[in-house]
Amino acid sequence: MLRDDARRTRATVLRSVWQLMSETGSAKISVDDIAGRAGVSPASVYRHFGSKQALIDEVSVDRWRRATAWAAGSGKPERALIDIVKTLDRFSLMVTDDAEFIAAAGVDVGQTPVAILPVRQEFAGRFEALWRVAADAGHVVPWADPMDLVDLVGGIRDVGRRIPKLTTLINGFCAPRIDAHHLARVVLTR
Repeated sequence: MLRDDARRTRATVLRSVWQLMSETGSAKISVDDIAGRAGVSPASVYRHFGSKQALIDEVSVDRWRRATAWAAGSGKPERALIDIVKTLDRFSLMVTDDAEFIAAAGVDVGQTPVAILPVRQEFAGRFEALWRVAADAGHVVPWADPMDLVDLVGGIRDVGRRIPKLTTLINGFCAPRIDAHHLARVVLTR
């Protein structure tokens, strides 16, 4: 378990690499640049992460950990569909906010670097479990694949078109008896 000061340093370093890569559009930043932005020594960066690539990977791992927590849902079966839409909404906000970082890291939609795979698989398991609850309740169409939706949402980069694109996706996976447009209006973050 990390001490509070170590946890804060770690979070500051992660935020710094995210900011630098987003600003420069490149992973060609140095550990000295990252340490300077974070207000720590390069040795501290290496102590927490081991290498610059491990640090860049950890930014992505951290993103998927957040998504995994969202995919846990509320635990209430009657809210599974709302939990799915909320997860997709939060995921799309994260992806649009992180678009420059994602591009700088060279991560393509639908591709998962090896370092990120375990946490992405955990997310997939939770999201698919949430999906099964909604499917069992008849709230989603049987032919839709939940991870295809995640990949489609991951491709949304235009903040101005985010809501209309999400609404279209929601309309495509909700069962016909669900008022998908109402659901989108109520749940999606504007």
